[in-house]
Amino acid sequence: MKKNKMKKENNKQVILIATGGTGGHIFPALSIISQQKFDRHLIITDKRGENYFTKFLDEKKINAQIYVQKVISPSQRLIINKFISLFYFGVSFLKSIILVIKHRPNIAIGFGGYPSISPILAAKFFGIDTIIHEQNAVVGRANKLLSHISNLVALSFKDTKNIRSYKNFIYSGNPVRDEFYKIGKTKYELPKNKNKLNILIYGGSLGASFFSEYVTSIFCSMPEEIKKRIKIIQQVRKEDFQKVQDKYFQNKIECELNVFFENIFTKFSLAHLVITRAGGSTVAEIITSKKPAILVPYPNSLDNHQSENSQIIIGNGGWVFEENKNKINELKKLIDSILKNPKKLIEANQKLNKFSKKLDEFLNYKNPTVFLTDLLMERNLINKKGVTRAC
Repeated sequence: MKKNKMKKENNKQVILIATGGTGGHIFPALSIISQQKFDRHLIITDKRGENYFTKFLDEKKINAQIYVQKVISPSQRLIINKFISLFYFGVSFLKSIILVIKHRPNIAIGFGGYPSISPILAAKFFGIDTIIHEQNAVVGRANKLLSHISNLVALSFKDTKNIRSYKNFIYSGNPVRDEFYKIGKTKYELPKNKNKLNILIYGGSLGASFFSEYVTSIFCSMPEEIKKRIKIIQQVRKEDFQKVQDKYFQNKIECELNVFFENIFTKFSLAHLVITRAGGSTVAEIITSKKPAILVPYPNSLDNHQSENSQIIIGNGGWVFEENKNKINELKKLIDSILKNPKKLIEANQKLNKFSKKLDEFLNYKNPTVFLTDLLMERNLINKKGVTRAC
């Protein structure tokens, strides 16, 4: 009886998922987990990531173990901080080795961020097949390091920059949550009768002062006939909340404000136009949901990756405004031209539809979530037929 139980336990498929704690790293990982193709999920992340994973796994009732490891960026100016970073890395690596021995994952995937380095290195140490996924158009520093030892690197952008060679790279697209695929399948329509045009504004998971100050002011300066026809749904920093709310009320613009939208896809489903940053996951969500968007890349993003991410949308159903406070009038003119001629939104949606279909061709008409999940399953089956692991 015990032998049969042990044999059954050994046949279970276990995947190691390693990721940093920002939404851009977490959401693709959640998309893979949601497919529930593996029996168990060994998740290694930081404290920020723990909150995302815990809530998601509790809602979905998925079998997983979450382990939090503390790491800090090695890109520190002070030498003492570099040594502290090295110390945390060493501790993380030892903990990752113990977890790999304990859980015996069949395959490992890293989604970037410094917390992903030690677990992927530990998996590789035991001969476990490893894949890393890059969400941005410029390879992040953690993934750039891991690309030298990983079996495969999955790219969200076909022309990703800062990669050493294309030898072990594959285009997979960027997995997004199922809700965005559902939004993309619904017909895009402009509001009828007295219904209002919904404009979703958010600056990433923590909002942005640029949106609170300048974008809010642009809408408040619009002609009265436009103000009457729009509703603003906006994510606002806590310190800006009252100021933004007062501006909209004074200008009689209907608005829905929040410090953080728990499920941003519910607001996407309502939106006719999205104004947001250009993180890798955000760009993927826009393309998948086929929502016309104005992207404002964060100017201080590492390696200018947001600006690079945004280029894919130009001419394909979106507009890009490089943040520059001296050129706010250009952004105002763009928004004004769209609101005065809403047919531009219909045209943008049609372009997004065509572009999305074109991307599907590269993935054999699978969406990125299914494509990457199938890739993991296929490599796992190949490995099962071959190597017996050291752990």
